[in-house]
Amino acid sequence: MMNTTKLLRLHQYHIKLQFRHRTATATSLPRVDNSNVNPKPFSEIPGPTGIYNLPKIGGMFLLQPFSKYNLSRFHELTDMLFDKYGPIIRMNLGNGIVFTSDPQDIELIYKSEGKYPKRPGLDLLDLYITRTKKAKTLGVLDGEKWAELRTQVQKKLVRPKSALHYIESQSEVANDLVDKLRSIDPDDVRELLFLYATESIAVVCFNKRLGILGETVTDKVKEYLENSKIFFTLISTGVVGFPLFKYFETPLYKTFKEAADKSYGFGKIQVEEALENALQLKKDGTWNPEEPNFLMSLLAEEKLSIDQISSLVLDLLVGGTDSTAKNLEIFMYCLARHPEKQEKLQQEILKYMGRHGDLTADNLPDMKYLTACLKESFRMYYPVSGGAARFLPVDVILSGYHVPKGTLIGMANRRLLMNPKYVTDPTVYRPERWLRDDKGSRTDPIPSIGLIPFSVGVRNCIGRRFAEQEIYLAIAKIVQNFNVSLIDDTSTPPNMIYETFGSFVQKPMFKFEERK
Repeated sequence: MMNTTKLLRLHQYHIKLQFRHRTATATSLPRVDNSNVNPKPFSEIPGPTGIYNLPKIGGMFLLQPFSKYNLSRFHELTDMLFDKYGPIIRMNLGNGIVFTSDPQDIELIYKSEGKYPKRPGLDLLDLYITRTKKAKTLGVLDGEKWAELRTQVQKKLVRPKSALHYIESQSEVANDLVDKLRSIDPDDVRELLFLYATESIAVVCFNKRLGILGETVTDKVKEYLENSKIFFTLISTGVVGFPLFKYFETPLYKTFKEAADKSYGFGKIQVEEALENALQLKKDGTWNPEEPNFLMSLLAEEKLSIDQISSLVLDLLVGGTDSTAKNLEIFMYCLARHPEKQEKLQQEILKYMGRHGDLTADNLPDMKYLTACLKESFRMYYPVSGGAARFLPVDVILSGYHVPKGTLIGMANRRLLMNPKYVTDPTVYRPERWLRDDKGSRTDPIPSIGLIPFSVGVRNCIGRRFAEQEIYLAIAKIVQNFNVSLIDDTSTPPNMIYETFGSFVQKPMFKFEERK
């Protein structure tokens, strides 16, 4: 197998440092002038006082071992503070952070994020990439370097039809998932969904199947899967508290490094094999540009180094498994918990897919109820603890308070979407609230800025199209073939925790009955 250096020599292209940043896109938002408002001072934003207000360290007393809250249950802490202080709160975590659950505030934050939106860094990942001299990718870059790289991959991942090129090959993975579910032990469903998400995104990343939905999974694949889970459990660590790992290799850093080394190591082998095949096609003149091949499409740009391509593909692989699998489980739980909604979805599936057909690029746009069901799943069980966070380049006025530029501001979309002020009967699973009438209006006028689990604007999630498509494919085939229920449907809904992405503390026990 060729190493990365040899692949670079084989490709023999010169990286041109050309960059053009579009100041406005279809998802960018205009600036809003609120200079005529007479705001209250930043110091008056409500929040914990006393010991909790000590500079730098005060917020630490809100967390374990001083309270019952930890990072995986940070949403419960912010809920408690919102209940006590109102829709905007301030906490002394690090240099201070403001959280708002007001939709007008959230809209203003996005409108004010500037040309190069800046979000909190993933310090542990950034440090690992720096120490191991890996190419930095979108997750850890900011400013012009981020914008330059984002421009290169934008049309490959973010445009509405980007994922549809791969729907046929990913549909085969969904069919294999259905076959596995016919004989699965309920205790193994969560793991199977993780395998499905990995195999499905691998089809995009490497233009081939990894075979992890087969009868036997190799030890190398098992090792990758386990370390990928550890990677995502730890990646957000260090956002709160003093980052000792920046100064010496703490046990936390060593555990993360080992997981990251094995995760990226496995992916690198797959990338190099796929790159070798892709470059050979290009050399032989047998590459068909119409054929969906993510690696070839990146190579065709001739503006990215091999290291950058490898890092981008690995980020898509690692980042596209954990989140997709967790959201798929939650979506399936919502349908199992609400059989009348599942039955309505099945009727739509039969209408557009038939009893044995597949989800395709042609029929997916017509399946409005499928889309509505996923949106309602996202609303009730938001995929991330709050929402996005930004360091704004300008002063803003949020809920009547002056917030100076450079302040870290968290957007509590999860809180907003469970607020009866903005959502009718927020604890009720009602996909119909997302459907539109003939005039294009929704019956439940939820603020449009509320449900944005993949963020919005120029720094939205680049993997959104693929994540949604993988979930649609899996659910469509599952509901087409099975009546999905819970073994114990009288139990109370499980609690959520957030280890980067949200999941249930107790995994649901599903039952799959073949539909006639």
